[in-house]
Amino acid sequence: MASGLSLQGHVDVLQDPTGQLGVDDLLDPAAGAAGAAWTRPAGLLRLHGPSTWWLRFRLQAPATDDPWLLAFPTTAIRDIAFHGPYAADGLAWGPGAETGLIRPYATRPLGQERITYPLQMPLAGEYTVFIRLQNTVAQNVTPSVWLLPDYLANRQHKRLLDGLIYGVLLTLLIYNLALTVVLRDSTYGFYVLTCAAALLTIATFNGHTAHYLWPAQPWWIEHSYQIWPALWLACKAAFARSFLNTRSAGRLADVAVLGLGGLALLSAVLAVSGQLLASQSINEGLALGGVAIIIMIAVWLWRRGHPTAIWYLSAHLILFVCVVGVVAVARGWWNAPFVLSYGLQIGIAAEMVVLAVALSARIRGIQQEEALLRRQTGSLTQEVQTDPLTGLLNRRGLAERAEPLLAQPGQHAVLLIDLDRFKPVNDRHGHAVGDQVLVAIGQRLAHHCRQSDLAARLGGDEFVIILGHCPPRPALDHMVQRLCDAVDRPIDILGHVHQVSASAGVAMTQGKVRDLKPLLRCADQAMYAAKKEQTRFAFALADDLSG
Repeated sequence: MASGLSLQGHVDVLQDPTGQLGVDDLLDPAAGAAGAAWTRPAGLLRLHGPSTWWLRFRLQAPATDDPWLLAFPTTAIRDIAFHGPYAADGLAWGPGAETGLIRPYATRPLGQERITYPLQMPLAGEYTVFIRLQNTVAQNVTPSVWLLPDYLANRQHKRLLDGLIYGVLLTLLIYNLALTVVLRDSTYGFYVLTCAAALLTIATFNGHTAHYLWPAQPWWIEHSYQIWPALWLACKAAFARSFLNTRSAGRLADVAVLGLGGLALLSAVLAVSGQLLASQSINEGLALGGVAIIIMIAVWLWRRGHPTAIWYLSAHLILFVCVVGVVAVARGWWNAPFVLSYGLQIGIAAEMVVLAVALSARIRGIQQEEALLRRQTGSLTQEVQTDPLTGLLNRRGLAERAEPLLAQPGQHAVLLIDLDRFKPVNDRHGHAVGDQVLVAIGQRLAHHCRQSDLAARLGGDEFVIILGHCPPRPALDHMVQRLCDAVDRPIDILGHVHQVSASAGVAMTQGKVRDLKPLLRCADQAMYAAKKEQTRFAFALADDLSG
């Protein structure tokens, strides 16, 4: 009895379309018509619809003090009443009980999530149990008999697995909720909603929402079995649309996913309005056909070169296999009680784990795209700020780079260099040779600059060096002299030696004067003074800067 004794093939069934029969009518020997209507199905019992159904079975109790228990494989019977057990003499040994989804959770005889009933059979002999039930939706209601200690041990094992699955889903939910807040990405938001709806769906099927969330609210207890699965399917469709980006992938795929989400929302509305059978039919169709459609869309996208679709495909294939297994067991096509009890929640948990991994891969993809974009942006920025001939900064690049450098504490200097004897090179040897001279000058200036300095070509034969954190004079004079000497050295181009010289003006930052434009203006004036006096370089006067 460690796994319970199924009563499949041992239960008599009586349909009561009017719902007027009572247990006394069934016990009355004169009720011959009622007695003749009993049947004994060989397969699993799937009793539902507007009719009321009576179950009758007999047990041969041994002489034992161990308590017995009658258990149903579901938490979701709408209305159920227990009568008996009745001994052979017609004496009822049980108090009877009425419970189900339409009654508060406190009406459960043993306080168990599944529908259970204690069997009081104190003496050895044959006992008869009558059960009256009414169920809106189709499901397996084949009862089984347990020894109470075995049943409690079995339920303890299930609670451990339930706790593990709840822990996994809660962890995924909280983690991705944090990512939603940080990244502000709608895909993560839809994942969080899907995870929350999946958690409530599993908790509802396990009977835990009825037990702990709304035990005194029968409406929620009954309708939750259709509302939460419908919302879960709607959230899955929204997540699929965002994760697979069907809006960009193709209109047909996007319309299909939107249609599935719309049907799921319709199912939720039907469930709220009391159309539970219609809602269940839609939910079952979406759980099989809808998932199959999204799998086909994922395959199509994967074959078109969308790598993230393989993650979605893997997750939904796992869930699809589990759902098919549960449906097969529930309809009696496959005898696997473990699959019926745990298949759906294992499938949902596995799906959410794989999708969480997929979202992590998506984060890495986004990071790689951002890194590539930064590199491309940096490359474009460098191109915009660089002189294409010499590779030095251009006027725009100098303006953008100079501002933060000049704003730093300390003494800085702007050196403006104009080439002498450059025009004859262009006139005699052509612009191609002149360009090579400018390239050579640019390389020399860059070579003699420190890491804290900036070198730029403003155009033509005019160069600028910003000396960051420059030393005081006369060390600064020596630095400027070295730069001018570098310009003056002969340049060999295709066997011809060319030589130009430099005239330089230097403007040093004074007090609050740290803007590039006034410093350049003063350096330009000093450079013309150096040309006039033929001193190679000259410093701007403090009065010029203050003016």
